[in-house]
Amino acid sequence: MSGPPASFDRRGFLTTLTGSAAAAAGLAFLPAGTASAGEGVTTLDVLSDVQGDLADFSHVLNHLDSLGTADALVVNGDLVANGHVSEYEAYREVLDSHPHPERVISTIGNHEQYNDAPFDAQVDRFLGYTGMADVYTETLVGDVPLLTIGTTEPIAGTSGPFVTLGAEQLSWLDGRLSEHARNGRPVFVFSHHVLPDSVSGTTGDDSARFYDRDFVDETELLEVLGSRSGVVFLSGHTHWSLERDDWATRKVVSGGDPRGFTVVNTGFVQTLFGPDGRGGERAIDGSAAQGLRIEVAADGAVTVHARDLKAGTVIRSLEIEAPNA
Repeated sequence: MSGPPASFDRRGFLTTLTGSAAAAAGLAFLPAGTASAGEGVTTLDVLSDVQGDLADFSHVLNHLDSLGTADALVVNGDLVANGHVSEYEAYREVLDSHPHPERVISTIGNHEQYNDAPFDAQVDRFLGYTGMADVYTETLVGDVPLLTIGTTEPIAGTSGPFVTLGAEQLSWLDGRLSEHARNGRPVFVFSHHVLPDSVSGTTGDDSARFYDRDFVDETELLEVLGSRSGVVFLSGHTHWSLERDDWATRKVVSGGDPRGFTVVNTGFVQTLFGPDGRGGERAIDGSAAQGLRIEVAADGAVTVHARDLKAGTVIRSLEIEAPNA
């Protein structure tokens, strides 16, 4: 499938809702340190971009366990630095020797492909070491659906685009989102790669311009997501800070549901990045690590806590109304 046509205007197609508009769409930003929900909650821990930083990965796993074991752990891509067998072995050794939820869900990123193996071998290696059935999957955690998406074609270099979903995966995603919309439940879509003009690093005057081309079939993906207000789309890849005001937002796609869908940055384990003032980015802090703890209430309301995984504190929280609220 082809990418966006030359006349495609991303900023006209994808709109950010902020302030009162976001509140009207069911999005509420809460103060830092907001207390966790009570009983009957499904809890998810979300990390991304480990990229060989196994010392911080060890620390993060111990910290998350100290909060109480979640129902699932999602590692949202770039588990390893270059996709070599030795890196996967080291990653698994740390994961298996530290406390973590029994259910671990992983997405494929670009760093899993930074090696000379054929694409099929790269995917098989990722699946073998993560236990995932495919690069796109559905998992129910309690009654909470978690969908993962990923490329079905090899990347072309290190500057993107990184993801070709393909017609089969897009049709599958469309069907699964339609089914869950009928059930009136929130549905989480995990993608290592980012949507243009969405969260940290992809939007605003200080954004890194290369984050506008992660998906080959971006137009088709946005059309699928844009008609479902109950979607929570979670992306990593940028390593930009969850302390930024654009760490989460509500996105509206032209012709889709006017309420839009929620997009959240999943943070990083390996190295904080930020703007370089020239349309790119720079490394800021190799010792930092940030991620998410997500709580889904029995009625479908969602609370997302952005956490400083080194300081052990909540940076800020986001409350998303149940789809039928």
